[in-house]
Amino acid sequence: MSTVLLERPAEAHATDGGAAARRAVVRWAWRLFRREWRQQLLVLALITVAVAATVLGAAVGVNTPPPHNTGFGTADHLVTLPGADPHLTDDIAAIRQRFGAVDVIEDQSIATGMVQGARLRAQDPKGPYGSPMLDLVSGRYPAGAGEVALTGPLASTLDLRVGAVWHESTRALRVVGLVENPQNLLDEFALVPPGQLSAPDRVTILFDAAPAQVAAFTFPADVQAQVPRAAQGLDPAVVVFVVAIFGLVFVGLVAVAGFSVLGQRRMRALGMLSSLGATDRNIRLVMVANGGLVGAVAALIGTVVGIAAWIVYAPNLQNSAHHRVVWYALPWWLIAANVVLAVLTPVLASVRPARAAARLSIVAALSGRPTPPKPTHRSAVPGITLLAGGILLLAFSGGWGGSGGKDLLFELGGLLATAAGLLLLAPAGTTILGIIARRAPLPIRLALRDLARYRARSGAALAAISFAVLIAVMICLIATGRYADPVDYFAPNLAANQLVAYVPGPNPANNGPGPVTPTPLPSATALQASADEIAAAVGSRNVLALDTSDANLGKMVPNRGVLVYSGLVYVASPALLAHYGIDPNTVDPTAMFLTSRSGLDHTQGLQMLYAPPTAPGCNPDSCIADPKIQVIPGLPTDSSAPNLVITTHALQTLNLKATPAGWLMQTPQPLTAGQINAARQAAAAAGMTIETKSDAPSLSQLRNYATGVGILLALAVLAMTVGLIRSECAADLQTLTATGASARTRRTITAATAGALGLVGALLGTTVAYLATVAYFRSQLSQRMSNPPVLDLVLIVIGLPLVATIGSWLLAGRQPPTIAHQPIG
Repeated sequence: MSTVLLERPAEAHATDGGAAARRAVVRWAWRLFRREWRQQLLVLALITVAVAATVLGAAVGVNTPPPHNTGFGTADHLVTLPGADPHLTDDIAAIRQRFGAVDVIEDQSIATGMVQGARLRAQDPKGPYGSPMLDLVSGRYPAGAGEVALTGPLASTLDLRVGAVWHESTRALRVVGLVENPQNLLDEFALVPPGQLSAPDRVTILFDAAPAQVAAFTFPADVQAQVPRAAQGLDPAVVVFVVAIFGLVFVGLVAVAGFSVLGQRRMRALGMLSSLGATDRNIRLVMVANGGLVGAVAALIGTVVGIAAWIVYAPNLQNSAHHRVVWYALPWWLIAANVVLAVLTPVLASVRPARAAARLSIVAALSGRPTPPKPTHRSAVPGITLLAGGILLLAFSGGWGGSGGKDLLFELGGLLATAAGLLLLAPAGTTILGIIARRAPLPIRLALRDLARYRARSGAALAAISFAVLIAVMICLIATGRYADPVDYFAPNLAANQLVAYVPGPNPANNGPGPVTPTPLPSATALQASADEIAAAVGSRNVLALDTSDANLGKMVPNRGVLVYSGLVYVASPALLAHYGIDPNTVDPTAMFLTSRSGLDHTQGLQMLYAPPTAPGCNPDSCIADPKIQVIPGLPTDSSAPNLVITTHALQTLNLKATPAGWLMQTPQPLTAGQINAARQAAAAAGMTIETKSDAPSLSQLRNYATGVGILLALAVLAMTVGLIRSECAADLQTLTATGASARTRRTITAATAGALGLVGALLGTTVAYLATVAYFRSQLSQRMSNPPVLDLVLIVIGLPLVATIGSWLLAGRQPPTIAHQPIG
């Protein structure tokens, strides 16, 4: 008899070691990350900067637009009654009786001597609806007759402080506090208690009511109830979020290269892990877990840095947004989504390097020899298709001045498709470098062939550089096109040493067709005496008298009517021509206008408006279609200077009369605050106003900012990626050095790498940006793209690769630390 001992069957185990193995691998990845974080500093820094920039950009984008209830406080309706209404008291009482609680705000214009003007305002600080429009900065609110509170800019203009006495017209008011309108910091006013204005210019009434109640009520003639403006276009947070996605894609392109190089550096360690029984899945998990750790740390640091930067920047934003901003008004949903994307970006970027590391045999990994690059043949069709689709969407988006809605979606979709197409198409540029390398000198040929061989890394770098150039060039081109309209003119208003003194009358910034100075003017002798006093206050002996007429220039715009030039059109008097050194014999005797604005003489749809229209359209009794315009380069280009003047021939032909408009004064040195204040006081005493240089940037400044930022961003990407690419070719460099390659050869290889990437990236980004902008302005090309920013484009296309080449040459060339053998880990 025999017996058989049956063994207990072995339990099946997971082929990858199960959860315990995964935890061990993740812990090992964490230890490697802590030990080798300096080697991953590039990816860490990029993601940190991207997250911080997104948080800051989202905060700025959400808080820059003015509040939707600006001018309404907490009310949902507003009516404005003219101060000259003979039944003003009865109308206010009727509105109060119909709608219940109302907030009545009275305004009266006051002369300050500056073109900005100011208002004397009677408002209850504790009113039911107007409290968000009033805030106390210092001191207290005025409580009785003889007290006033001023806004900060107005107090500075009047040179007053709390406790001082302000002599306003025929009464003396003691300044008891400083106030502001948090919803509009440009609102300059002096606050008095309710009931202190005997003759207001206008009365604003705030109230809450249902639309049916408003529709059923009969307001005074020519008075309509207004409601807060509805939000138009896309939410700024959504736009920032889309930009953030592209920014993280931009980071992911560089992260792929970074993780690939990291995988090469960890080759022996990964081989040792495989020899101990780790599966391919475990090896992939090491790289992916490392990517997740990089993303989590960078997202945390970036979020903290972004919020801290926003807290510091928020007070400065108020100066440009012109309304108060609270630091905690953040789109928290976007910040949370941004953190998730920041973690996913390096995780996804590490997937392909992880697969490559897992496919490597244990023997090859332990040998430490870099794997030869495999040729990649990606089709350019997807990139070309997306690029063509994006350009088509931009072409049918309506261009500048689109109607919104569908046009806005086309614009956004076109920009996204164009950027995505460029990112997919850019790696194909490395193939061109391989072709060029055939006839290049040896060091340059080695550099270019390395770019073509290591296409996975160089292609990502080229896409990142092209994307940075695309953004910079599009900003330059679109800014140029936006301000290229010679009728809707954009330029600095005056030079720092210039001042314009205007005669008493309406604000020149609101000029339109018809009489510019409808109010009676003082005598010519009195006006000249006032001008002489202002000139003496600033120490100017260079004074030009400026005359104007009833004529103005407009342009017929489809779907918008006639766009009228908003400045003053001065008279081309003999004195004005002589002041700017213009020979009268060079002036066309049949010209109606002279101008320094390039392209105005070829603009279609212009109309010369010289009288109030009597019927729709351009009628001969009030309008001349396509008046003859001569461009005179000698005229000034500043917006408040005489850059557009009407000829004496036009005055005689249309029987127009020249009337005094002001005086342009120029000093040898820039005007000081004391000179401006003295001139303002002299102008206010005479009922005049003055204008000095504003802080608005010029078009060239906007373009230079965009060009500089784009070049710096592209150079930063070049510095990061060239180091990665050359480190991957370190073994080849050791071989070259061992065979006698000099420092000059090593410098040439590195410089050629950086210069080639910079040149191809600049050309590709600029070309795509130009095509997209031409498509966007396709219906206005002759006007919007007639003066391209040549200098900025040259700086990008030539300056970027040149700086990259020179910088790489100077910083490269060091001899490798080891030549005879390959360094160990």
